[in-house]
Amino acid sequence: MVLRILTFNWHEAYISLLAKTGHDFDVVQKWKGGRFGWMTEFRPVPQNCRLITEDEAKAKISNSEYDRIICHNMEDLVFSLNTKIPKIFVFHNKLTTEIGLGGNAVDRNDYLIHVKKLFRASAPVLPIFISESKRADWGLDGEIIMPGIDAQEYGGWSGEEKKALRIGNLLKERDLMLGFNIQEQILRDIPSTILGLNPTIQGSSIPDSWESLKSYMKSHRVYMNTCVHPYEDGYNLALLETMATGMPIVSIANATSPIADGVNGFISDDYEYLYDKVLELFSDDKLASSVGIKAKETVKEKFHIEKFIASWNDALSYTIKTAHQYASKYSEPAKTELNILMSYTSNPQTTAAYLEKALRKFNSVVTYGPRLSDDIVKAWDLELIKDRIKDHDIPYRGPDINDALKELPEGWHPDIFLWVESGVWFPLDNLETMPCVKVCYLIDTHLNLETHLKVARPFDIVFLAQRSYIPRFIQEGYTNVFWLPLGCDVEMHGKRGDQKNYEIGFVGSLNNENRIRLLNMLSQNLPVHYERAFLERMSEVFSESKIVFNNCVKDDLNMRVFEVLCSGSMLLTDEARGSGLTEMFSDKKHLVIYRNDEELLKLAEYYLKNDKEREDIAAKGMQEVLAKHTYDHRARELITKVAANADKIIRVDKENKTLSMPQEESKPLDYYAQPRHEVAALVPKSARVILDVGCGEGVLGELLLKQGVTKVVGIEINPDACEKAKNRLSDVICGDIESINLPFADGYFDCIIMADVLEHCKEPLKVLKKFSRYLNDCGRIVASIPNVRFWAIVMMLAAGRWQYEDSGILDRTHLRFFTKKEIEILFSDTDLEISLITANLDPRYKNIQNQKLTSLRFGKMVIEDVTEEDIKEFFSIQYLIRAKKSVCDSAMLELALKEDISDSDKKFAIDEYLKAHPGDLNMLFRHAELCYRMGLYEDALLSIEKVIIFDPGRQGSIELRNKIVEAG
Repeated sequence: MVLRILTFNWHEAYISLLAKTGHDFDVVQKWKGGRFGWMTEFRPVPQNCRLITEDEAKAKISNSEYDRIICHNMEDLVFSLNTKIPKIFVFHNKLTTEIGLGGNAVDRNDYLIHVKKLFRASAPVLPIFISESKRADWGLDGEIIMPGIDAQEYGGWSGEEKKALRIGNLLKERDLMLGFNIQEQILRDIPSTILGLNPTIQGSSIPDSWESLKSYMKSHRVYMNTCVHPYEDGYNLALLETMATGMPIVSIANATSPIADGVNGFISDDYEYLYDKVLELFSDDKLASSVGIKAKETVKEKFHIEKFIASWNDALSYTIKTAHQYASKYSEPAKTELNILMSYTSNPQTTAAYLEKALRKFNSVVTYGPRLSDDIVKAWDLELIKDRIKDHDIPYRGPDINDALKELPEGWHPDIFLWVESGVWFPLDNLETMPCVKVCYLIDTHLNLETHLKVARPFDIVFLAQRSYIPRFIQEGYTNVFWLPLGCDVEMHGKRGDQKNYEIGFVGSLNNENRIRLLNMLSQNLPVHYERAFLERMSEVFSESKIVFNNCVKDDLNMRVFEVLCSGSMLLTDEARGSGLTEMFSDKKHLVIYRNDEELLKLAEYYLKNDKEREDIAAKGMQEVLAKHTYDHRARELITKVAANADKIIRVDKENKTLSMPQEESKPLDYYAQPRHEVAALVPKSARVILDVGCGEGVLGELLLKQGVTKVVGIEINPDACEKAKNRLSDVICGDIESINLPFADGYFDCIIMADVLEHCKEPLKVLKKFSRYLNDCGRIVASIPNVRFWAIVMMLAAGRWQYEDSGILDRTHLRFFTKKEIEILFSDTDLEISLITANLDPRYKNIQNQKLTSLRFGKMVIEDVTEEDIKEFFSIQYLIRAKKSVCDSAMLELALKEDISDSDKKFAIDEYLKAHPGDLNMLFRHAELCYRMGLYEDALLSIEKVIIFDPGRQGSIELRNKIVEAG
């Protein structure tokens, strides 16, 4: 019985083999390697194969016109998801390889869960692996059908061309499995021919036809095989076909290789040995012929075409029951998908719509929100897509999220609530009550920064499409904030034919003055096509343009970048500095970047004249964006990042007034690796001679010297750091602060800094007392000390752990640990008084302060009756302290009364004295007089008004106030 079979055009050679089964095949045309459709250069279209479009295939599937569907990747399976037509899934690659080629961005176990879920949803499906090693690598059940070769088709080998032959598509890009770099190492100066789709390899070519390809195999002297273990079997179709001609093989070692060294070829992991064997085969005709004959015999014996055909006919006649038996083996006791409640304003051309489509492939998605209103459609001139605007699963009826939760399907509970910015805002209330991870994806932060900083507050995890704004979000207290660039939808934005109807094309909004100016400049010199277009028509304009112009607004990485690259046309864009564009794509390789008006025009003119360069760049750009930047990629990135950070979320239960800390302790920001500006700020402005204890490489002291300090002396125990500090500071002493004797008189320094020092000391109290003698009576000690009460440390203790690290609060070199109270006790045991203590706070504190919480939960441990001050301490990473000697007040009074010192020193002395004695009216009057004389009228007015309030009749007060007001 002849079956009607649907399959997909990813591999002409393999489909040609399938056609030998004698059934009728419809083959869906696909994009691959920058080319669309069947490549007749590799194989002629078999007579029993008909090339069709995706739309034709969908229509036939819906009418159940096929007996079987053969899928070659997950995309094919998703395409045929909603039909009960029996399917066969062919595993061509190892899972290890697919993950490796994707940059190891996917967790193996998570991916397998999604695959099993997809197989169950697609049942009935029969899995077929093309080798035992591929089945073992996936760890799934299924049938094995080895490749089959009809050796009679390939003719006889002659080998008159003394060159090595290399065959493969995207050899460089798939170096992991195909070993292109290994080939380069082995062959070096040996002449060779490279065949296949390889736009990044100079000299690689595509044969004119199948007959031409076979002639290369028959004429070349040696075939170079570098299928890399463990990413590929020791053979692929290209190797088996060259063996079928009788061509000698030189191959790297691989456990599953059909080559036996010295018998039917040469195989080794010694590259020098292989190099020598290639040269030997070039010179020894008899040797080359004998190993080639045995290679052909190996193919006939182990990869016979009749066995392949018989196995496939067995597979194609499989019963529905058999397929369901395999599907049942993919059952998972654990949950195999995420429930995502997704919210956005329905608009088919937005990131949200494309992301929804991608998320639905591996997750259960329920959408909630409004749709674009008729008024907005009219105002935004969107009449062309009005009929494409769909209603959400749950319509938006008001801001209370609890109303939406009531309409969820019975038994369906969200794991993630995902809100995506989509152009029209709508309020959402009570998000904090949702029992799931709350995620938002903000698209136009470059236009709405301040709004976004407020909108994002209720969400646990924030994604930004515009990377450069992440530091601002972190500064505002968002720690779970990540970059998720925009992307492209392959079906919508993919290449639509090869016809180029426009020289320069642009589709987009003309609401930016610079963009309009640049387009006008281009139009005055070159043909420019502008069109207001959407969806498929937008993609057509991009595809039909030789060059597509782009200009970013405020350096945003916009959707147009990805859409144009996906269309297969060359993108001419500004660099969008700081956006990540130049890290994703290379100038003049994937796209072309202009940096000014003159360069824009010059580049446009150049690439319109140089077709080959332009189209090469376009092809590589499309290849790059399809490999890494589709919305399928973005959906996986989002889910992976949410899963990795869900346990790090600080949760507020307002009803029970409880703050729950993350299940996974999270490290604080590393203040210790930053320039110590917060320490420098505590150094008195009047200090001229400073001792920096534990100065490191002298970075802080250098900063103070630049600010006007006269002298900075450093002490450091590390000899290497000492040498570097000598180039920055006035003087450096190398030694241990607990044992060193200083060559300075008592009271020599105006300020002594101990930044992150005392926690390293065996006896910090002795150190403080020792160094305070070198501080003058009016000087200050400035210190910073980490807080061991920080929530992440308590979280660790609650989990029964105390793990030292290379830096931070639990630095492995710390000998003493302090809380705020212990710091206060330490200083009180000296002759020093703390005049100021403040903290470096975890930015997350901004999200929970002033919420009147009364308990903290650390896993199983709960701390009750906490105050706002307690909570602040739990979020204090490090304390900053400024202390003075207890005799300082009298010393300052004495200094303030001196007449022979400068006004600035006198003001400093009075300011310091008034901090301890704010009610001393005589000194307040002196302060007002001094500030008036110095021109500091606001300070003068503040002091004199205090005097008048407490002593209205004081002589001279009213007159001085009038002078100050008149002068100010």
